[in-house]
Amino acid sequence: MRRFLLLSAVALASCGQPSTGDKPSAVETVEAQTGEAQLYTCPMHPHYISEDPNGSCPICGMDLVPAQASDGVLGDGSVAVSPEIIQTLGVRTEPARVTDFSRELRAFGTVEANESLQASETSRLEGWISDLRVRAEGDTVRRGQLLYRIYSAELIGAQKDLLNSLRIGNPRRIASVRQRLASLGMQTGTIDRVVETGELVERVPIYAESSGSIAEIMVADGEYVRPGTPVLRLQDYGEVWVIARIPEGELPLVREGLPLTLKFPSAPDANGEGLVDYIYPTIDPATRTAQLRISLPNTDGRLRPGAYADIDFNLSRDERLSVPAEAVLRDSKGAYVIAALGEGRFIARGVTIGETAGDRTAILSGLSAGEFVVVSGQFMLGSEANLRGGFAQRSQGVAFGADTPLSELPIDATTLAQIDHFTDQALYFHEALTDGYAIDPYFVDPALALVDPLRSRFGATALNDVLTQAEAALLQAKSSDTPEDLRTALAGLMWALEPWLLEGAPSSYAARGVIMFEDTGSGRRWLQDARPARNPYGDGGSILVPWPDPMEGPMEGTAMPSRDIDTHAGHQ
Repeated sequence: MRRFLLLSAVALASCGQPSTGDKPSAVETVEAQTGEAQLYTCPMHPHYISEDPNGSCPICGMDLVPAQASDGVLGDGSVAVSPEIIQTLGVRTEPARVTDFSRELRAFGTVEANESLQASETSRLEGWISDLRVRAEGDTVRRGQLLYRIYSAELIGAQKDLLNSLRIGNPRRIASVRQRLASLGMQTGTIDRVVETGELVERVPIYAESSGSIAEIMVADGEYVRPGTPVLRLQDYGEVWVIARIPEGELPLVREGLPLTLKFPSAPDANGEGLVDYIYPTIDPATRTAQLRISLPNTDGRLRPGAYADIDFNLSRDERLSVPAEAVLRDSKGAYVIAALGEGRFIARGVTIGETAGDRTAILSGLSAGEFVVVSGQFMLGSEANLRGGFAQRSQGVAFGADTPLSELPIDATTLAQIDHFTDQALYFHEALTDGYAIDPYFVDPALALVDPLRSRFGATALNDVLTQAEAALLQAKSSDTPEDLRTALAGLMWALEPWLLEGAPSSYAARGVIMFEDTGSGRRWLQDARPARNPYGDGGSILVPWPDPMEGPMEGTAMPSRDIDTHAGHQ
């Protein structure tokens, strides 16, 4: 018997239509004991119900198992699933528990000179450098140490004015000349010496005003300098900076004053505790990193500029309620988990989630510590064990109207199975046309019987138009006398179903292996469950119509009403 004839017969039985034939004795025994017929279901497709204890699933071919009386949606929105199905689906649960969400933040940095401890020696007059006492970068200089001498005719003239003022005894002039010598660069100690001895200093000594190391020498002994000429630069390394770099995304975890631990491969015994001293206001566009500054004492001189530093930031401990990341599911209404209530009962629970660290996701609301959630097999439960009946509870209070997208309607697994009767009819009509046999009108009735129940639930939505047009196409097919009549009915049915196929549940049909093709001549479409394409409308060519990805939004040009097609077109 052809597969779709069998599916139609199964559909008829599953919709509550009377069946024919004698029941097996096993069922009669059950009826005698319980007063109700024993039903059987497929472990992998629980929405398929049969009274045949020796039957097999028409979808996957598995042997049927007894359906438990507890299977189904309960009044509180939870779903009871038999142990056999739970074991078959490989359902695994874990409790929600409080875990440490503290993140380990490590960075690298380099030791750099503290720019605030730099001193520059600059010439304030014209003259010649003589007796340069510092010869190499890195030499240590103490405060008050002689650096060099300078011969300047301008300084000699100013000193003579000072000596003349001293002989005259004019205090105001003495103070004025002293100020002039200081502005020319003569240090106070040297001026006092001229006043005390009354003698000129031809080569004026310049002493270091701070301690440090020679970072740079810009002149040589005997060189002529002008006002503003830099002579040398001193750097104090008694305190150094460590400049750290962290990724841009981890910047919110850091604040000024945050304690940290440092390790220096070149100085294992150096001070290893510090604080974030400053966060630079810019981000390097090339490396996408931010810079931090850490100030460290270095009185022993162990930390040398350019040295590498390994940094561990001491972030505060952060404990949160969490579940395994794979337990969190998402749909158009947000995040949810499948909670295990015990004794084979499950319910969908909407949750508010936080960040994910490693393999755990923080739960901000919706769960309590100790509640069990499904971490493996939840997708099979959702699609095959009718858990979507529980999901519908999350939709209560939400209004659905004509403007509601088909993808956002509260379609549970049972409703999806009912709508699939219409797509099965499209597959059935295609097979009849390509294999050359006439359809049995009896097998169209199960789909027609579902129009009113579905319309009573979704009459105010866009699904109502799909049902109305599909019903008209099925009635036309039921009364068809020729293959051409059936082709017209198939084209009309596809026209009706296409918004649902492409917008409502395309991922469901893609997962089932259903394929959609289009006749290149007339633009009419059909469904198949295997390749290659077999055109039911004639010998014309065909193209594959891809299923849209729900995560990328609707595909432009895939909606059937946007195409101008004559569903009554003849052969091409």
